Amino acid sequence: MPRCLLPVLLVLLCLASPWFTPAVLAQDTGSRGLVDAINSLQSTVRIEANEIERREREKLAIARGNVRIQMENRILNADEVEVDEIHEVLRARGRVQLIDGASRLDGDRFEYHYRANTGVMYQGRGAIPPATTFQAAEIHKEGDRRYRLVDGNFTTCRVCQPESGAVDWEIRAKEASLEQDEYLEAKSASFWVRGIPSMYTPYLLYPVGPRRTGLLIPSIGVGGRSGFTFKQPFFWAIDESQDLTLTGTYRSKRGPEAQATYRYVLGPEASGFVDGRVMNDRNSEGRDDWRATVTARHDQQFSPDLNLKADINYVSDRVYRRAFPDSPPEMRTSSFTNSRVFLTQMWQRYGLELRADDSHTLNPGTNDSRLSRVPEANFFVSPQRLFGLPVFMEGQLSGTYLERKETPDSGRADMFPKLFLPWQPVAWATMTPSVGFRETAYTKRLSGDGGGASRELFEGRNELTARFFRSFKMSSGRVDRLVHLFEPRLSYWYINPTNQRRFPQFDPIDYISPQNRITYSVMNRVLAKLKDADGAIRTHEIFSFSVSQSVNLHPQTRSFSDLFLNALTPERIDQAVREETRQSSSSTGFSRVRERRFSNLVADLRASPLQNLGVYGVAAINTERNRVDGVEAGVRYTYQEYGRIELAHSFIRGGDTAGQTSGPFVDRETSGIVGRLLLTPIKNVAINYYGRYDPRQNVSLENNAVLTYATCCWMVGLHFVDRTNRFNVGRTGHENSVEFFFELLTAGAPPPPERGAKYLRR
Repeated sequence: MPRCLLPVLLVLLCLASPWFTPAVLAQDTGSRGLVDAINSLQSTVRIEANEIERREREKLAIARGNVRIQMENRILNADEVEVDEIHEVLRARGRVQLIDGASRLDGDRFEYHYRANTGVMYQGRGAIPPATTFQAAEIHKEGDRRYRLVDGNFTTCRVCQPESGAVDWEIRAKEASLEQDEYLEAKSASFWVRGIPSMYTPYLLYPVGPRRTGLLIPSIGVGGRSGFTFKQPFFWAIDESQDLTLTGTYRSKRGPEAQATYRYVLGPEASGFVDGRVMNDRNSEGRDDWRATVTARHDQQFSPDLNLKADINYVSDRVYRRAFPDSPPEMRTSSFTNSRVFLTQMWQRYGLELRADDSHTLNPGTNDSRLSRVPEANFFVSPQRLFGLPVFMEGQLSGTYLERKETPDSGRADMFPKLFLPWQPVAWATMTPSVGFRETAYTKRLSGDGGGASRELFEGRNELTARFFRSFKMSSGRVDRLVHLFEPRLSYWYINPTNQRRFPQFDPIDYISPQNRITYSVMNRVLAKLKDADGAIRTHEIFSFSVSQSVNLHPQTRSFSDLFLNALTPERIDQAVREETRQSSSSTGFSRVRERRFSNLVADLRASPLQNLGVYGVAAINTERNRVDGVEAGVRYTYQEYGRIELAHSFIRGGDTAGQTSGPFVDRETSGIVGRLLLTPIKNVAINYYGRYDPRQNVSLENNAVLTYATCCWMVGLHFVDRTNRFNVGRTGHENSVEFFFELLTAGAPPPPERGAKYLRR
């Protein structure tokens, strides 16, 4: 029958239900009411076939040859379809395919209850995006999103591996239930790798999708100090906006550990997490057996100008995080832990911050120092013109209550307004004189006596900056032109000296170094204007180099706060002292030290001559002693197909009094080399490496490597750690550990090589 006559014949299908009108022959279409009913269904049901037969007595309609039936968002394709109006059953045979939204079922034969959207596909195959595929002798469709498999198998590999070969992994089961985007529940299940049976379990619950409740794949390992280690995580998808991961860990030499990680999203502008670990440690470096850590983050944007941030960190002891290789490197090497909560309100010209802050030192061998600011309020005034005059004003006002273990508690108020007048004596230079007054008041003196104390400081500055540039037009290539910038800067800075020994010392606000200083710096920059393929011009900085130094016009021997002296680093040019002149007084927290006339000469280099190459370096040169007091340098090279490599070196000379038992400059000398490597030597293989080396002691502090092999549907890897750990003063330990992990992937594409880096950060 010609296909052009089909619309006349096919509109006669299915009168028995509101979904389907059974097909009738063209000569039986004399009823006007029938035509009206059919016309009302054409927007919902559309049927096409080479031949349609109507059996009125049996209430059957039979369509043959390239049958296509469309029902809202469902489409049925088959060689032959029989519609039973009485039982509301559709029976399809030959190359049967049901497309239901994004999912698909294929098979040889299908019995389908079209009203309930249920049925049985025989010798069927199914696919659910993004990567779930399954097949079975019988696939029972039990609803819009639920399937029951009889003698079937399940995998997420077929989407990227051809039908002709075996998949990397699959789950086979006598009977299984699949809830779309939820889980696979299987009985008498076995796990197969490349067609080889690898594991059997009488019951299996496997999560399907990125956030589904179920047991995750465990990991195992072995370490010199931890022994055999087994980790079993459980993921609970509470709802669309929150989830919880519970991980049980057992270390044969250390004992059990429990970890809970709760993540939540309260809305588009509010999210966070809480992570807690607790352990009954049988080898806790002489501390209590029970050890714990808590980490929490919260970020909430109430409005574009009002936000709340919280960063909570708690550790039961100072060496817990560095005691285990599975702690992130940045936590193992951190010298302090800090908890902060702050609420910030910004206006066009003003800002207000309410804050609570608590920090503890973590380095073994140092005093267990604690600093708390609860509460703290800071009010900021951004630079703005004063009463329409060419004079500008800025400033800040803060108030807080501070607690420190070594210092009596005290309240503090600090006010620091400034006025400045920028003007251009010539077109290429700007001069900016400024004056400021600082008033700081305390409720207690350093001795702890009542009555309070206050400090008044005057600050005067004058800064001259200039800028010269020249542009060089390039004739060919991607570079349109080169621009050379030359920016010299000269300034004078004065702060009046005053006796600050009577004030409690909590943080840098409590000691302000007197100044009578000239500072100069010179900056050279080379910029390239690059032409992109679309004709757009973008700027790339090829090279920058600067030198800076300051000169103290009247160096003296002064009393400095030990907190201030210990915070001095070689690259700071706002103050420089002769360390060998130190006369410490441990009872007051102040030391008398002679000022240097010249600060270190600080050279700063940044270069990116190639798109994939970056180099940086900072060197602090002591011009009075003709030596290098500090260096920080690094290089990074990226090759698109094979990964990247980073190498950094930091060095601080101990000075003339390093290694003393007390006072400032204790253990000031440091030296370290840090390396990072991401290498993909062959397809599917990635190597991630993080290492730390101390050239001063010729000791390798840490070698942390992850080797992974990944396909489109699974990843296997080894995590190796070799490290030297400092637990207490004079006590170090060496540990090797190896962890084996395996992950099933469901995204349908190989993970990026950086996936292994999460084990370095974990």
